[in-house]
Amino acid sequence: MKHGKIITVAGAAALAMGLMAGCASTADNMRAQGYGPDYSQGYGDGCDSGRKAGGSMFDQFKKNVDRYDHNHKYREGWDDGYKECKSEEKEMMHSIEKSQRNQAIRDSGKYRY
Repeated sequence: MKHGKIITVAGAAALAMGLMAGCASTADNMRAQGYGPDYSQGYGDGCDSGRKAGGSMFDQFKKNVDRYDHNHKYREGWDDGYKECKSEEKEMMHSIEKSQRNQAIRDSGKYRY
């Protein structure tokens, strides 16, 4: 693997891990800011689901269907978390792809076979 590609892959992995770690404490931070436990849990579950829908290989779809159907705060949190985290994940994936394309262009000028 070329040096530039190693940096790109390592950077992408570090970014993904940083985002995952940051979102792990989202529910706690939200509770500390006055959001209730139902909204906070819904947001966290929606966020995991949104990242999965946005292309994450590290997250899984999560939804407590009974709570979603009967608890408007959980549903509101889930919907908000899903939208926000899906958008962020797609943006991150786009950034990684763009970085990889740029690296491939740079590499194609350096290495002639």
